[in-house]
Amino acid sequence: MMRKIFAAVILALSLMCSEAICAEKAIRVNQPAYHSMNFYVYKPGNLPKDFYVTFDGYLVYRGAKGIWYYGSAEKGGLTKTGYVVGSVLPYVVKLKPYNARISSVAPVLGSSRVIDPPPSPSAKPEPKPERVVYMPPEMYTELYSGRPLTPNEPDWTQNSSFMAVGKWQKSISKMGVLYRPKIPVAWKGDFPEVVYAWNGMQWIQLASKNPGMTARSILRRGIYDLTVSHNRNSRLSWTEDDTHVLAQYAAMWGYEWAGQIILGRDYY
Repeated sequence: MMRKIFAAVILALSLMCSEAICAEKAIRVNQPAYHSMNFYVYKPGNLPKDFYVTFDGYLVYRGAKGIWYYGSAEKGGLTKTGYVVGSVLPYVVKLKPYNARISSVAPVLGSSRVIDPPPSPSAKPEPKPERVVYMPPEMYTELYSGRPLTPNEPDWTQNSSFMAVGKWQKSISKMGVLYRPKIPVAWKGDFPEVVYAWNGMQWIQLASKNPGMTARSILRRGIYDLTVSHNRNSRLSWTEDDTHVLAQYAAMWGYEWAGQIILGRDYY
């Protein structure tokens, strides 16, 4: 009996030690842009302070208000994109996995805070980090314009009324697509004065009634009229491929891509 107890204690201590070691390598983080979304990141020693890598191998960084975005390792340095983690499949919008080994890293349950492991006194100096580039809108065009977005680009890419939204940087900083009905929307900041929505013929404006309204609350308030207008004017059946293409255009225009907009609670 004592041997069994002793063996159990040794096993428990071993598991605790293993978890402590892994905790320095992997952290579970929360995505404020999407309710209850959590994922794991780890930090290779050669990455700059703001950058981490997900367990499917993609660069991410934490931006304003703790929201996580995808990064990219192109053009000789690391770039910060406008793709919110959870809003798009990274490989669909041509992001490439970061070249780092992850086979020895294991997920760890625990705090949602991101904590860098303390440096070991005996550790070798870290290699010089890669240059971080804060990608301006014109670089998005340079990076993505030469790549085919899809074998057959959607009809709306040839619609000058729709594509005009790409020149509205003074009025727009974020884009997404409503979950139901499938309608592209765009707005500026956390508490916009106006949300723009595509009704199939033109971009219409949904105005905020109170200074503190979020984009979701504005859309939720006007969803009935927006749906009626969309059903009356639109002959377009919006698909997931359309969403993937629009996400890439949003990046080219310098907008943050918020992905699918579900009119539930206000998370974004």
